Amino acid sequence: MRRVRNAQLTVGMIPFLGLIVPNIVTMYRGDHLKNSLTHTALMGAVFVLICDILGRVIIYPYEIPIGMTVGVIGSGIFLYLILRRK
Repeated sequence: MRRVRNAQLTVGMIPFLGLIVPNIVTMYRGDHLKNSLTHTALMGAVFVLICDILGRVIIYPYEIPIGMTVGVIGSGIFLYLILRRK
């Protein structure tokens, strides 16, 4: 008989996801929702996947919560989007 280790699951908010991804997609696809909806969904999934992988790899035996990783990277991207308009 094989023993299975209990997996831990954390549920919570993912900050900046709904703010950054649609704005980035709008920059290169335009403002038409019907044309950019699939790109927004795919880019949001890829962004979360990249942040999850980074959170697991940065300090390898441990994990950084996905909310913190998305928050740090998302705030940097958000500041860039605000400051680049000047």
